[in-house]
Amino acid sequence: MGEVAKRRADWSNLRVFFAVAETGGINAAARALRLNPSTVARAVEELERQLNATLFHRGPRGVSLTEAGLAAFQRVRTMERMAGELELEVGDSETLPEGCVRLAAPDGVAGYFITPHLPEFLRAHPGLDLSIDCGLWPDRPLDGEADLTLTFTEPTQPDAIAQPIAHVHYALFASREYISLYGAPATIEEMLPHPYVHHSAQTHQRELWGPKIEAWQVLTHKRIETNSSAVTVQAVVNGVGIGAMPTAIASVEPDLVMLDVLTVGPAKLWLVHHREAARPARVRLVKDWLKSIFDPRTRPWYRSEFVHPSEFADPRLVADPTPAKPARKAG
Repeated sequence: MGEVAKRRADWSNLRVFFAVAETGGINAAARALRLNPSTVARAVEELERQLNATLFHRGPRGVSLTEAGLAAFQRVRTMERMAGELELEVGDSETLPEGCVRLAAPDGVAGYFITPHLPEFLRAHPGLDLSIDCGLWPDRPLDGEADLTLTFTEPTQPDAIAQPIAHVHYALFASREYISLYGAPATIEEMLPHPYVHHSAQTHQRELWGPKIEAWQVLTHKRIETNSSAVTVQAVVNGVGIGAMPTAIASVEPDLVMLDVLTVGPAKLWLVHHREAARPARVRLVKDWLKSIFDPRTRPWYRSEFVHPSEFADPRLVADPTPAKPARKAG
């Protein structure tokens, strides 16, 4: 029995081997596992010693599996799948949520409406990590498939669970300084001489913006054109011109003033995940946290009906999200 225990391959080394085989290189596996490349290389070498077999052909462009490595990979892949199924089926909902949750979200949503809530959330859950992919480097996405996705496009995959968690209204905004210098246009026609900060999504979301606004955008002077929400917001905040943004931006950028020229929307913000992805406690926790961030009961700018930024602070629009306790029966 002792000899068997000595020859048994270490599971951590097997997982490192699996990552190297999946990614095709020591460095790529190290990035995926958040380990040093030297640690990954040592784990592979130790596994080869334990199995008394060469698992990889090493070359300047990476590694490839030997015949023995391919046989090992097929078995470890089965073990990896079974380990994942075990976590899903046996995971205790009362276990303290730990580990990394991968979230995909548009950069504006992540940067302006999620990030301000991160410190409090992470302080409350010290064992939790977040990976937030904003899709800005499509050829170099963050490692791993997203557990949860926020998107303005309703998913059509049959295995996806999707629910709209917010309605996002759009309007034109300018900074207070810009308005004091150049005035506030009151009509679409008065908008035309003003420099416009144009987000490219407005060109592609035709069903949202409509033909009238599309025609106006053709005539207006696009001083800045970008595919980044962060660039759009900061350009308008710093007085470059006027831009169309979610009305929710007024809740985090008080220097911005909504122009009463036009409103657009609402666009639905969807929370999407595969059926099995949300079963681990850590993913359920993040899912509930996201729903609380975009709860229209406490943040009226996410309601389906339009709420003007001047009314955001109206206490009559904010409901208590805590359900009322049932009254005790007499006696």
